[in-house]
Order: sequence, then C-alpha cells, then structure tokens
Amino acid sequence: MESGRIVRSRSPTGLKLIVDSYAWIEFLLPGPRGPEVKRRFEEPNDLISPDIVLVEVARRLARDSPNLGEIAGHLRSMTALSTIVPINPDVAVGTIGAGSTLRSHAKGKKLGAPSLADAVILAFARQLGARVLTGDPHFEGIPETEWVGD
Repeated sequence: MESGRIVRSRSPTGLKLIVDSYAWIEFLLPGPRGPEVKRRFEEPNDLISPDIVLVEVARRLARDSPNLGEIAGHLRSMTALSTIVPINPDVAVGTIGAGSTLRSHAKGKKLGAPSLADAVILAFARQLGARVLTGDPHFEGIPETEWVGD
C-alpha cells in the first residue's frame, strides 16, 4: 500500500469491494444475509475494509459478548480476509461530499442520519473506484453499492 491506496489484487477481473460493518456482522455472527456475503467473499474480488470498520464491528460484537479474545479473533479474521486501509487526507476530504450524499439520500427515504463511518466508507469507495458491500439502508440505491439486503 502506498499513501493509503490499494496495490494488492486477488484477480484482475474482480471488483474492489469495500466491506462495511453490516456485511462483516452478517458474515461473522452469521446473520440472514451471511450466506450472500460469504458468496461475495468467495468470488475473485478485492476485499477492502476501512480501519473504522474494525472499530464499529468490535463495538457491535461487544454488545453480544464481552469476550475480548473472541472479539479479537473476529477482527483477525477480518484482517486475514480483507485489506485494511487507513483514513488518509483524500478520504477525509471526500467524506464531506460522501456525507452530503448520504444525508440527502437518508432524508429522501425518511431514514435517520447516516453515521460518520458511513461517509468514510462511501468516500473510500469513490476514491478507490470500488463498490460498498452492504445491506445498510443508508446505502440502498446509492450507485456505489453492492446490495445484500432484501
């Protein structure tokens, strides 16, 4: 990785997929959309997880179990299956526009405000020419989305 950009590639024909917290939780726990997420993981795609997703997943897992060893094991699985990317200045600036897009979208769908992490995830997708793998309603219908919801 150089300057926060992905240089690793699993397949020249695969998509770059930003795996958001929703998709990771479905995969790790597993939830009803877990099989669809797993199928996407098995395809020749570049799987990318912004570092903020590790924090969101850890926090969500802690709600179900205070077992820190188990949580750390899940986070290690995430780092083994995807490339973890740090927030960089381009993404930080891109978060401004991404957040605006998500807020407008949420307002039109009568959803609550999207999180800062959602804006970071969308900014990464835009910076890397990737798609967001999610079932989070804040992303439904956004062009950069690979939807795994209903």
